Amino acid sequence: MPSELSGTTIVYLQRVLGSLRLLPLRSQKDDGRNRRALRRGFRLVFRRDDPESARGQENEGRCDRRQQPVKVMHVITGLNVGGAETMLARLMESASLVPDLDSCIVSLIAPGTVGRRIAATGTTIHSLGMRGGLPSLAAALRLARLAREERPDLIMGWMHHGAIAASWAAAAMPEAPPVIWNVRHSLSGYRREKPLSRLTLRMGAWLSARPAAIVYNSRTACEQYRAFGYRPKCDLVIPNGFDRHVFAPREPGRRSLLKSFCLPEGAEVIGMVARNHPMKDVGNLIRAFLAVRERRPEAHLLVVGQGMDEPSAADARMLRSLPSGSWTLAGHRTDVADWLSGLDILALPSAWGEGFPNIVGEAMACGVPCVATDVGDSAWVVADGGRIVPPADAEALAEALVELLGLGAQERRALGQIAAARVTQRFALEAVVHRYAALFREHGLATPPSASPTAERTRGAAL
Repeated sequence: MPSELSGTTIVYLQRVLGSLRLLPLRSQKDDGRNRRALRRGFRLVFRRDDPESARGQENEGRCDRRQQPVKVMHVITGLNVGGAETMLARLMESASLVPDLDSCIVSLIAPGTVGRRIAATGTTIHSLGMRGGLPSLAAALRLARLAREERPDLIMGWMHHGAIAASWAAAAMPEAPPVIWNVRHSLSGYRREKPLSRLTLRMGAWLSARPAAIVYNSRTACEQYRAFGYRPKCDLVIPNGFDRHVFAPREPGRRSLLKSFCLPEGAEVIGMVARNHPMKDVGNLIRAFLAVRERRPEAHLLVVGQGMDEPSAADARMLRSLPSGSWTLAGHRTDVADWLSGLDILALPSAWGEGFPNIVGEAMACGVPCVATDVGDSAWVVADGGRIVPPADAEALAEALVELLGLGAQERRALGQIAAARVTQRFALEAVVHRYAALFREHGLATPPSASPTAERTRGAAL
């Protein structure tokens, strides 16, 4: 067997592998690079008749490789307000904990609020500038060029569109690096998703055997995606993490809350912090609050988040039926950590789609008891630190809210302490950062799965 391949043979192999989607289609100017990469790969295969030489080259390469940082390219749909974006920002802000990792980010659409937060860490951010989240040939070519320029050891795709884009980026490189998908969404409301989102989910199931691993932030989502047809080589659950120095019980939290929103001193404040999206089902909370006010006249509803200051016509009608001064709406805020601990209760009435809701973990870390709907991993996250009710059940939600308000401030504080302790024990940011780092090293250093000490442990692992 010859150790070198002719140019004609290389071209033939390119066409065959390209037809099988094992090599991406490339422009003519990349042919030289492709041929050199194929020749290198085939030389390694054909020289295995000299095991000592091959072993020496492998050990030398691995030794040199481990002296370099693991470069990770994160591909995400966007960098505006959202749970996935927030978790990615926290990883970038915690880079000092894992100095052997080097990261860059590709946003499919123009970066927003979280993009500015990440940029402040010094992390390189590229934008493909896709409009309306719709793919285009220009965006695909730009992503391919960025992948070849950055030359990452590993590519992680965040959310469904980011996962597909990450797989394309890896395929566009001369030597495809491992790809890891990061799923942040449960499938409880699959039928309610947009047609393009449903198509992307189906495509993901079809391609799910290709990534080296799939990370879920929710145990429930992991089970749902398996049932949906996702068949990765390895899947594992890494929950969201929370910095207890940022989100913590604070004595001034109450004063900051009352001052920030001009609330009366004796108000029993039920807060919801989320973007205005149908899956969050803010209307369900407003309906529940109508019943709460009849039994708790001091109750005050505070709804904060992107677009929440522009309610739908139906929600606006319900709000107008409430007593004047009993509710407050506000748009996106960057000071949530300053006043979150001042809430009496955090409510999350989501109807579908939640994986691991960040705001629930943040409120728990602040010592605030939560009432959430049983969507995604909310029940497992909250545990004994609050109450769980069925989705789209305003009566059950109202009963849970009235129950917690009826406990009084001291008992609610004790419930909040249980919640805060659970976050410290199970969802500390530092531990989550190190779990991601271990995953990146495992796959980014190109260690064969069979030789990895964590390969079996991470298969389907969950906290």
